[in-house]
Amino acid sequence: MNIVFDVFVNGKMTETIRPNKSRLRDLQIFIAEEAANLIRKYGNNVYLSRRVEY
Repeated sequence: MNIVFDVFVNGKMTETIRPNKSRLRDLQIFIAEEAANLIRKYGNNVYLSRRVEY
């Protein structure tokens, strides 16, 4: 069971982020860093959607 994050830009899915670790503290730090990188890459209209892959 893995937690993955889909990146939506302007309502369209552009990529999927798969963190290496699934601990909550590690995910929180990873997503904070990735969100900053994604905003620099795509602009302000970025939305992250979390889902679980089995």
